[in-house]
Amino acid sequence: MWQRGNPSVDKVIEAFKALSIAAVSDAMDRLGIHGACVGIAPVQYGYQMVGRAYTVQYLPVSLEKGTVGDYIDEVKAGEVVVLDNAGRLDCTVWGDILTSVSHINGIAGTVIHGVCRDVKCSLELKYPIFSRGKFMRTGKDRVDAVAFQVPVSLGDVQVRPGDIVYGSDDGVLVIPQEKEAEILAVAQMIEEKEEGIRAEVLKGTPLKEAREKYGYHQLQTKTV
Repeated sequence: MWQRGNPSVDKVIEAFKALSIAAVSDAMDRLGIHGACVGIAPVQYGYQMVGRAYTVQYLPVSLEKGTVGDYIDEVKAGEVVVLDNAGRLDCTVWGDILTSVSHINGIAGTVIHGVCRDVKCSLELKYPIFSRGKFMRTGKDRVDAVAFQVPVSLGDVQVRPGDIVYGSDDGVLVIPQEKEAEILAVAQMIEEKEEGIRAEVLKGTPLKEAREKYGYHQLQTKTV
């Protein structure tokens, strides 16, 4: 089991970085594991984000005004900030100051079940953000950061501290840490077979024949 701060996890993260998010998604389909976060998209295309989740849960503000959180100094380099604001589109929980600190500290990126603002800053710094949209209105006095490093949701996907979060142009995928080794092995197998198909086609083999040779139509078939 992964432990926060254990450098040995770098090998797992690097292995997933070498794979396409599509191959990982297909592997999870094959294993019957749900992890695709519907409706969460990159603010800017062209970036890959893979890291362990640092989670923050928000609730609507109570009579006593809360805080949007000063948690960012606790997030370690290489981790992914996962913010659960219940999918709200009317106020943000992420802006330019958090982006700047995250960039300086080497944080891998941010995923928001909600919206962000100050997009210009993230574009200038090339900092990966994935969210349900963009909106300028602050979350101050509207939401309260109530819990840190607890299970949260990205829509219908649960994210726990230490789960692997993979973001790319295709969207966001959550890889449960207790299944990461199994998912990685299957994803590597799938990508290897798809590379074989591409190589066959480049040699002039008909696509149907190449797919049959490598069992393409069974690659995503559930095994459990």
